[in-house]
Amino acid sequence: MRLFLLVISIASLLVTGCELMVSKEHPKDAELIEKFRVHRDDLELLVRMLKEDRSLGRVGEDFTRVSNFFGDCVRDGPDCSTSTDIGVSDARLSEYRRLFSKIGLSRGIEGYGKKELITFIVSTKGLAVTGSSKGFVYATDLKASSMNVVEDLDSYWSDDKRSFTALRHIEGSWYLYFNYED
Repeated sequence: MRLFLLVISIASLLVTGCELMVSKEHPKDAELIEKFRVHRDDLELLVRMLKEDRSLGRVGEDFTRVSNFFGDCVRDGPDCSTSTDIGVSDARLSEYRRLFSKIGLSRGIEGYGKKELITFIVSTKGLAVTGSSKGFVYATDLKASSMNVVEDLDSYWSDDKRSFTALRHIEGSWYLYFNYED
């Protein structure tokens, strides 16, 4: 009986996972650009907040990460923190999450190290190790060689059909992004 329940549980998880991977589509570029125009002030506020909170690197629905999570900062400086504590109050985290809800950021915000690139996650599909996400990027130091800037994310796919991140410029330091991990 236990084996039967285990098999049923695993089958249910697989069916649910497959359903999520094929049935959920990301928002179209035009929809995201409209969302950007409507919520630009709130997005700019989130950029300022994340930069002020030097030790904070990621705020998700129910978790946080330090800004030095990937070891980008070798020593503390005015724009980089090596702290292992996020150093942010529960009230401040609640304000982040209130803004996420208002804007429609389903998976929050992240920016590590010097926070030259901040990602606003609007939509996810699949798993972290094999799936995709789409949203906004605020980039103060975009390395053109490492980022693929395209005209249309809705129809873009990498030539080799492998993992990629592509950006579409909105204005100034703002971009849409689409990330795919195979």
